[in-house]
Amino acid sequence: MAKQGLPTPKYVRLTRQSTPQQIVEDLGLPIVIKPVNEGSSIGMSKVNTLEALQQAIDLAFEYDAEVIAEQWVNGAEYTISILNGEALPVIRLKTPREFYDFEAKYLANSTEYHCPCGLAEADEKRCQELAVKAFNALNMQGWGRIDVMADQQGEFYLLEANSVPGMTDHSLVPMAARQAGISFENLVGKILQGSMELKR
Repeated sequence: MAKQGLPTPKYVRLTRQSTPQQIVEDLGLPIVIKPVNEGSSIGMSKVNTLEALQQAIDLAFEYDAEVIAEQWVNGAEYTISILNGEALPVIRLKTPREFYDFEAKYLANSTEYHCPCGLAEADEKRCQELAVKAFNALNMQGWGRIDVMADQQGEFYLLEANSVPGMTDHSLVPMAARQAGISFENLVGKILQGSMELKR
């Protein structure tokens, strides 16, 4: 996404020879270590100290041969569902944990989902427009979800793209659809219709 001129946190690609010292020199602390192709924040760590960095790198490489280190953005996290080229209402994700990790997503009872998200109308529109740009830049089709962070100055940074987001009746895409007045059944129909049109 950065190659498309879209705002992402500063990052570096890692190899097994990457040294914690060099990574911290490039990005500072705290940072996030991510397996590139893994989902649900599996293998992902927020690192606050140089001493903890090597363990986080080793963990990420257990899940993927491609790993990145990314500068931490301190602020609120949002997710934007895209349906047939249009952004649904933004959801704010709030967790008392260090970040929206696997436990916050699937195990914790303390995670909060706010839809409406609490952004000013102009800021929510800006967030949605950025998500649609990222969706298109990645050649995603039909439907998906884009995660962003807002820093302390209110600037949005793209974090993740999910081309196969969850679709239970309590998942985030159906939650955003409900806020837009789209029932779960209608949402499924729109996804199927959009997918069929893409194959024509």
